[in-house]
Amino acid sequence: MDDITPLNLEDHPKLFGLRYDQLLACMISLIVSTQFYSWIQPVPFCGQDLRLDVAIFFGLLGPAYCLVTMNHTTGHWESIINFYTCPQIFIPGPDPTPTRFLTDEPLPEFLDLPSEDDPPAEEEA
Repeated sequence: MDDITPLNLEDHPKLFGLRYDQLLACMISLIVSTQFYSWIQPVPFCGQDLRLDVAIFFGLLGPAYCLVTMNHTTGHWESIINFYTCPQIFIPGPDPTPTRFLTDEPLPEFLDLPSEDDPPAEEEA
């Protein structure tokens, strides 16, 4: 039996439920955090080793990136950042698309017709 599933070219390829950029972010953050923990000498702070906390922070950067980009691609977030960081001037003026509605279109008329279940209407004298 042939597969009749349509090819959706807008869908991004996924592996383990993650897009490739998300999967790479998780893998890179895991590698960076483990290598950071093994390369750095212990950093005592108030009786606790700080390198573990920093390594956990680096390890959570990848999953945080996955959560932020869950429903959108990387280009979407880049356009949002550009919207807020690029200088833009909005000058009020006339509406660029003044014809938004169809004005010559005949509108349908909706009538309330009595149904068979409704009691007959009483006539007023």
